Amino acid sequence: MKTKYRRQIFLVFMVSLALGVATGCHHHHDHEHNHEHEHGANHSHAHDEEHNHDEHEHHHNIPANCVKFTQEQRDAVDFSVGEVKSEKFGCVIKASAQVVSSSGDEQVVVSRASGVVRFAGSDVVEGALVKKGQRLFSIESSGLADGNMSVLYQEAESDYNVAKSEYERKRDLSERGIVSQADLEKSRAAYERTKIAYDNLKRNFSPVGSVVTAPMSGYVKNINVQNGGYVESGQAVVTISQNKDLYLRAELSPRYYTSLRYIKGANVEMPDGCVYSLEELNGSFVSYGKSTDAGNALIPVTFRVRNRESLIAGNFVRIYIITEEMQEAIVIDNSGLVEEMGNMFVFVQVATDIYEKRFVCIGGSDGRRTVVTSGLNPGETVVTKGAYWVKLAQGAAALDPHAGHVH
Repeated sequence: MKTKYRRQIFLVFMVSLALGVATGCHHHHDHEHNHEHEHGANHSHAHDEEHNHDEHEHHHNIPANCVKFTQEQRDAVDFSVGEVKSEKFGCVIKASAQVVSSSGDEQVVVSRASGVVRFAGSDVVEGALVKKGQRLFSIESSGLADGNMSVLYQEAESDYNVAKSEYERKRDLSERGIVSQADLEKSRAAYERTKIAYDNLKRNFSPVGSVVTAPMSGYVKNINVQNGGYVESGQAVVTISQNKDLYLRAELSPRYYTSLRYIKGANVEMPDGCVYSLEELNGSFVSYGKSTDAGNALIPVTFRVRNRESLIAGNFVRIYIITEEMQEAIVIDNSGLVEEMGNMFVFVQVATDIYEKRFVCIGGSDGRRTVVTSGLNPGETVVTKGAYWVKLAQGAAALDPHAGHVH
């Protein structure tokens, strides 16, 4: 019994020992594996931390109010920079001006007879091009009791033929000494008077009535009658304009009166937004009013310009009147200004590819350039053309997730 009991205890001891060794080896392996895993994770975490830190350092080398605009980006757009300078800048009066046709460039055509208007064709409309002598309307009066052109024409023709025959008869008698010189001159005057009346009707009369033609080449500005409508003799029926020279007429407050004597030029902003100087429009300053009246206290100022396609008589344009009253000021091209929520900004170059967005206060403008009253200093370099593209680049950078605090 004792031997059997001892053998059982020995077997239990050996099993326990075997289990202990196996458990210890497994625990040691797991410990090493976990240690390596933790070491790898820590190493990866450290690497990511280092990478993010480098990105963080890289992006935050550019201040928050600056934007990177590379040479490749600059080459792709209309872009330029310039040095800020203080220069003489004239006083500018900004106003609206009405486009008015030049009196020498248009003619009003009147009806020479009373009657019913008949258009010469469907192409007689406002804006249509016409040539000198082109038939526009006819005035029919054959069905009218008064002012019937057909009757008037026949009467004028009859009077002319009678006067002509009488004059020729007395001229023959005068050569034979039968008719006095006074009688001959009287018949000659009657003949010439009837001839003028007859020729006038003949020149402006056709089988359908009186003919209205274009007095010069140009375009139809206004049509004051309707097809089939009735007109009186002497009534305006159409206005023909060559539209070559136009006037720009602005009305200014009397407070500008003392400055008007110093006017040296103007810039004109067309309806399409383009701005031209008077020189570019082959224009000139004409005059300004020297007095006002009770009905209108404003002072008229007039400029003459050569017409462009975008100028239409009767419309209004923006005009910047420039005087010789100079003041020292910092001036920037309008293309270098950007507007954001009612505030004005410029982009100042602070490094080769880095541009600082800076708030500025502005003063007067001549339509092309604007006075900067604060925010810029002489000697700085600013974007003069293409500031809008730099603004877009700043917006794109703001959407970049690496541009801020990313971990």
